[in-house]
Amino acid sequence: MPRTLPASRPSPPAVAPPLSTPSASEVEHWRAEIDHVDRVLVRLLNLRARLALKVGGLKHNAGLPLHAPAREREVLRNVTETNPGPLGLSAVVRLFRLIIRESRRLEEGSLE
Repeated sequence: MPRTLPASRPSPPAVAPPLSTPSASEVEHWRAEIDHVDRVLVRLLNLRARLALKVGGLKHNAGLPLHAPAREREVLRNVTETNPGPLGLSAVVRLFRLIIRESRRLEEGSLE
């Protein structure tokens, strides 16, 4: 009785083909979305800065120090607890430390 060889399986491709190639208009659409979000972020960052200036003025008038490490820890805890990703926690902390630093710089400059 002759032996039969098992059916050969096709070998997988060396590199998987892309699922689809984005069109130029699709890329431009998402870039426009990013540009919109950037404009919203700038407005929100400036709103946050104005609020920080208000708080800084109130603290100054009350004789309180501008630098409040406990409050900064609270801000960082709040933003990391609400971060759904895809930004990692360390990235969010770095961004908010910079935002806090710039807010403090504005507060200090407004008192000169």
